[in-house]
Amino acid sequence: MLQSKRTIAIFGASGFLGSSIVLALNQSNYRLKLFSRNKEKIKFWTVNPNIQIFNLNLDDLTQIKKDLKNTDVVIKLLGILHQSKKDSFDKIHHLWPSYLAKILKDMGIKRLIHISALGAGAKTSSLYLRSKALGETALLKQKDLNLTVLKPSIIFGPKDSFINMFRMLVKWLPIIVLISPQSKFQPIYIEDVSKMIIKCLWDKKTYGKVYELGGPQVYSLKEIIRLIIKSEKIQRFIIPLNKPLSFMFAFSMEMLPIKILTRDNWRSMQTDNIVSPQYKAPYQYSLQRLERYLENKKSRAPMRAKYNFYRSKSGR
Repeated sequence: MLQSKRTIAIFGASGFLGSSIVLALNQSNYRLKLFSRNKEKIKFWTVNPNIQIFNLNLDDLTQIKKDLKNTDVVIKLLGILHQSKKDSFDKIHHLWPSYLAKILKDMGIKRLIHISALGAGAKTSSLYLRSKALGETALLKQKDLNLTVLKPSIIFGPKDSFINMFRMLVKWLPIIVLISPQSKFQPIYIEDVSKMIIKCLWDKKTYGKVYELGGPQVYSLKEIIRLIIKSEKIQRFIIPLNKPLSFMFAFSMEMLPIKILTRDNWRSMQTDNIVSPQYKAPYQYSLQRLERYLENKKSRAPMRAKYNFYRSKSGR
């Protein structure tokens, strides 16, 4: 009966990971507060009387404080892959978590689950990874918080932006020019990440801890592309670029109007995206292998089917 009164606030609820967490929690007894800067994408959740939708203005801390009233736990998922004039890495990944921590302290909200990124560190040349590390450090200094930091590697599943981007490129381009082909990743399935986050919610053993999340297998980027090509049952020619050419290619892509790849993305790839044994997560689930997921086309559909089901119930 006590759990039915608990309220979970999710910042970044309309994103890939946020949507998966909401799906997983949707049929629970929790009340959910969904915060998003793209409120239209999650309006269909209003079909559930236990879910409230809030427009997120990062600059309006007073309104955020009002909206967080009677909240028990906050899950912070906000992040960007590319900077803009409006949103810098420092603002989104470093400064805003500090502002949120102050809000939580003022509201008496103790529990925060913060999603960072595998590879984040103060010494990396990537602004993205440095800003993620600064955000972690700022939160870990807050003694009033029951904080858990989770740092996933690449997350794959329906609607992911990494595997699906390369799948699209593989389908349309006969030749794949590949930067940093030997960069290492430990891809983890979206539903495994969601389950780990939910398992952490009330687990006091995770307070004050930092965990790295990765799947069961480490791949180079070139190996990932080969798996995608194999799963699509097509022939493609891969041109792996060395370090100087990779940097120049990233620079040329950065000049395009639509940001697909930047020099900072390339810098991030210079840090291997794999789990350190001392930071291994305390929970294990299916840990689906990437190649199995790619080979089983049916496995790509379930999450999308669930979204469509709730959209149809809401009449949208």
